[in-house]
Amino acid sequence: MKSIVKKRIHVNRKGLLSIFILLPLCFFLVAQVGFPCSTFMLKKGNVLIVGHNLDERGHVPGVVVINKRGVFKRGKSWSEILSGKPSPNPPLEWISNYGSVTFNPFCRDFPDGGMNEAGLFIEEMTLQGTRFPEDESKPLVFMMQWMQYVLDNYETVDQVIQSAHDFVIDGWAWHFFTADQKGNAAVIEFLGGEVKVFEKDRLPVTALCNTKYGEEMQKLRKYEGFGGDQAIDLDDRKTSRFVHAAQMLNHYDPSERPAVEYGFDILAQLERGGTRWSFVCDLKNLKAYFRTSRSQKIKELDLKSFDLSCETPVKMLDIHSSLAGNVEENFREYSLDYNRECIKKALKELGKDFENFLTSRGSTLNQVIERLAGFSESTRCKK
Repeated sequence: MKSIVKKRIHVNRKGLLSIFILLPLCFFLVAQVGFPCSTFMLKKGNVLIVGHNLDERGHVPGVVVINKRGVFKRGKSWSEILSGKPSPNPPLEWISNYGSVTFNPFCRDFPDGGMNEAGLFIEEMTLQGTRFPEDESKPLVFMMQWMQYVLDNYETVDQVIQSAHDFVIDGWAWHFFTADQKGNAAVIEFLGGEVKVFEKDRLPVTALCNTKYGEEMQKLRKYEGFGGDQAIDLDDRKTSRFVHAAQMLNHYDPSERPAVEYGFDILAQLERGGTRWSFVCDLKNLKAYFRTSRSQKIKELDLKSFDLSCETPVKMLDIHSSLAGNVEENFREYSLDYNRECIKKALKELGKDFENFLTSRGSTLNQVIERLAGFSESTRCKK
């Protein structure tokens, strides 16, 4: 897979490197090449699940990680990971209050999304036009690590929203969907250097794809059941994923279909030919279910079954493992060597152009591999 299409580099007036690279992962700018990602929350009666598709034109390596509570961490920005040079912003340090399960393309401590033991969930999707705020008085943190920080520290959507204002996030073009165990949800976008939030009455449809949420709702209003007269045809894959998600969320009947199965039905409906991972999380029961393009059988785990204390090793599992059913016994202990090989697999998929880009910025692929893989070596149990 050699799908780097274009790259755009920008150095802001304070000298911090911002990078938006079209790379072969959903979380980069993939919308324009037609491989979109999707996230939803289904809330009805006692049902409270969330689901996510990660889509791309080629293979996406990754691991499922069981993260521990009571771990001291010091965050890094994306510019620091690329260059090895710290930013002038104050550092972000924390001790994790909650354990979590995360789905990580860049391996331990760099999630694409996940759920913590308080039933809080966060996930990303590409949104072209994203521009994060700039403020040297606030901690600057890479957006993957911000998501891990959220899962390490928070219980509620309100806390996540406040965090989006308290820190400066860097990386590439993402917006975020978050939900909690009380059934609250929010969309967080960064537009024009400002934080934009949709929640409560401003979030009538609890789904998110790769378009600004307000624009999605505006288009939805022309359809039957949402203010318009145009019928929704679930067989028409040219119809937007957001419209299909809204329809399926509105028509769920718990007596006809178990919630998790219906969650995977929604994700299958939203696929447009490039889904590499699909997962569903039960926020009330703290269970996660997942499958991939290379391992179609559904695997499951119960977060409550793991020892989440810091004294026990972090656990990791190749997301593409050829397994089925309960996979809790198949997780292996974290090691630097395992983490390094995981990172190498991920970055190898980015192709030669990414390596050339790093060289042009005065860094090397091996240096970035070590900065990513070695981050977890700097963490430690609180004393």
